[in-house]
Amino acid sequence: MSSEIIGKIEILSSGELALFLESGGKPSYQLVYREAAEISWDNELKAFTSPVPRQWSYSDWFSHILKVTQNCGISLSRSENTSWVNVPVAVKEEICAKST
Repeated sequence: MSSEIIGKIEILSSGELALFLESGGKPSYQLVYREAAEISWDNELKAFTSPVPRQWSYSDWFSHILKVTQNCGISLSRSENTSWVNVPVAVKEEICAKST
């Protein structure tokens, strides 16, 4: 199991949720697509991304990314230094409550 710290959580201008890794990740993380769970590794951004929420909330997608990456042998976790960009306070609180 590979452990990674989430350096930044951002809602992109496209509406996707992106989890940027402090380490910059690994190109092999792109294989997460094999889980067929709508989660992608963006090698240019160096981040895991979700689609724009339709029925699920951003916090649901955050939890889903953690679960799917865990299935791929990658353990993601937030730290005190994780930055939040373009994430409304209510969404941040919801994500923090689900991932504590």
